[in-house]
Amino acid sequence: MSLTKIFCLTTYALCLGYWSGFAQKISYSKVYLEKMAYANEVLKKALAKNDSLQIAEAYYLFGKAELSAGNHLVSHEWFMKALRIQEAFGDSYELGRLYIRLRDKEQSLGNYDGAVRYLRMALGVFKRAGSDMGLMRAYSGLGDLYADVGLQNKNSQSVVKFNSDSALYYQKKAEALSVKLKDTIALANIHISLGKLFTLKKDPKAINYFQKALDALARLKKENETMAAMLHLASAYIAFNQPQNAYHLLLEAQQYYERKHMNSYVWRRNLEAIYVDYYEALHNWQQAFAHLKILADLEKKLLEADQKGAVTRLEIEYDTQKKEAVVKKQQEELQLRLENIRTQRMFMLMLVCLLILTISLSFFYYRLYRKNRQISQRNAILVKEQNHRVKNNLQLVSSLLSLQANQLTDPAALEAIDNSRLRIESMAILHRKLYDGKQLAMVNLPDFIKEIVDVILRTFGCDHLEPDYNLTAARLTADQALPLGLIINELITNACKYAFPNSINPKVDIGCFMEKDELLLKVKDNGPGFQNLVMKDTFGMRLIQMQVNQLNGSYSLEPLPTGTQFIMKFKPDLLP
Repeated sequence: MSLTKIFCLTTYALCLGYWSGFAQKISYSKVYLEKMAYANEVLKKALAKNDSLQIAEAYYLFGKAELSAGNHLVSHEWFMKALRIQEAFGDSYELGRLYIRLRDKEQSLGNYDGAVRYLRMALGVFKRAGSDMGLMRAYSGLGDLYADVGLQNKNSQSVVKFNSDSALYYQKKAEALSVKLKDTIALANIHISLGKLFTLKKDPKAINYFQKALDALARLKKENETMAAMLHLASAYIAFNQPQNAYHLLLEAQQYYERKHMNSYVWRRNLEAIYVDYYEALHNWQQAFAHLKILADLEKKLLEADQKGAVTRLEIEYDTQKKEAVVKKQQEELQLRLENIRTQRMFMLMLVCLLILTISLSFFYYRLYRKNRQISQRNAILVKEQNHRVKNNLQLVSSLLSLQANQLTDPAALEAIDNSRLRIESMAILHRKLYDGKQLAMVNLPDFIKEIVDVILRTFGCDHLEPDYNLTAARLTADQALPLGLIINELITNACKYAFPNSINPKVDIGCFMEKDELLLKVKDNGPGFQNLVMKDTFGMRLIQMQVNQLNGSYSLEPLPTGTQFIMKFKPDLLP
């Protein structure tokens, strides 16, 4: 429904003064209260056992309950509490699950860049943890995100843009995993997502997907999910000009809501919004206006209920913090006792053995420690300052190149500027890997290569493509990492320009591994990109030749039946 029509109907309602008396008083549903009680019980047991992971699980359950009631801000606070605990234990399904939940708030607020960042973090965690269940949820989330941009944010300045092909690609991957896992509920939810996507594409296939989801969820007796499927299917009937089917389904949904005593502001609000759309499609403005007044009153009741519910949430949170403070205080007291006992024993032993010698050595080592600490702090400050300046300089050069590109019209000049900027970006990545880590002047080879490739693919709009990596776990010195990074930059840039546009299903394989005492780099695509490099005496080809010579290596370009393969060998200075 358009904003203009909503404004007109709302203004008319204000003039008549009908903002009260249409909606019945609604409280939180029984399901919500049961979820909150269960989460509180889990928290009590976890605090009694001092189990950090179970405490994080309880926080997650609180967040889920609040999210189901539409309290996005409160749920986000619970999820962040759980995240602070889970991140300390490394990659796991539970950690990735939290990232997926956190993207819900970002997406609901229209912050699609933040949402896609959380989803890609979750995808990385699930891949490292080897969780098919998690991968299914992450792929489905990415599909929903790309579709939601088209539904809610077509004029957004976000980096994430609507892409029906990407949305369909990720949803199909999620659908295949749900079939593999025999997860009927997940498959039904994915069918709902596919239905929304086909609705956006104005494809009647949407109705079939919503119907399949509704049948499965009703069979499994999932009340909330069944209600959602009914409303989605009713909206699809309206969108595809089948108002009679929509009306019958809306009546069925209303009866289902009352029969199941769902008592939820969210479902009532969604139901009334679709009634407004239905009567608007029939041009029955009187009925549309009547349901709009109910919808407005529900929004008002929702705000009041949220304010009342805040008191209960604050009581639970206060009780939790109080219990945590007691546990923490007990741990500190126990630790203090142990420290006192160890200190006393050590002191007595040192006093009995050699008091004078111990005092002398302690004084000497204390002075030496102070001196070394001052030197270490001074060096750390110098390294930090150097790192900051180099980052600023690289950013300045990249910005100057971007400004210069804005003033150019010659395609060849623009291409040269873009290529130079990507090379600088490769050097910036190398610098970050060298100096932001715990060990200076060395780089982790797999992370370095993947970050360079990801930057180039995003720059050329190929971020949906997933390269096939075969990378050895090794670290290189800065002198060898920089030439290797520039070579990979030139090869992937060339593939994005010449190989991928000419291929129906673009692919790129990147391998970097040891063969005897040599490091072997292989880059293969399924297009004619590298052949273009051979045919021309380009700057990129000369740059590759120079970097290979600097590494004292050798290379070759081999034509394949469906593409070209670049192979380079050199003896690396691998670090332990």
